[in-house]
Amino acid sequence: MLSLSPTEKEIMEVLWKSEGMTNNEIILYFKERGREWKRQTTNTFLTRLADKGLVTKTGHKYKAAYTKQEFETLRTKEILDSMYGGSLTNFISALNGGRQITEREAEELERLAGLREQG
Repeated sequence: MLSLSPTEKEIMEVLWKSEGMTNNEIILYFKERGREWKRQTTNTFLTRLADKGLVTKTGHKYKAAYTKQEFETLRTKEILDSMYGGSLTNFISALNGGRQITEREAEELERLAGLREQG
């Protein structure tokens, strides 16, 4: 599952903005922002992120395995598959509260899905 705890999300946000960081660089980054983390703490979170396939380690540097946009796409697909059986229709129906969508909303959805050209 690609869900992130608040701390995992914080670490990923830092890694997404970098070309890779060592555990010590991550500790220093958060220390400069008032967070006193021990090496064991960051190591535990980095291990969890690696187990989820979200972080890779080369030498001593940790790097995000996916861009933030790629992660968000994977996470969205995971939610769609697990909660709505992979059906965009079921998702939109749930999101919409079961109410009928307007013609304009239907046209916009079709345009976004690539079924209609903008015009």
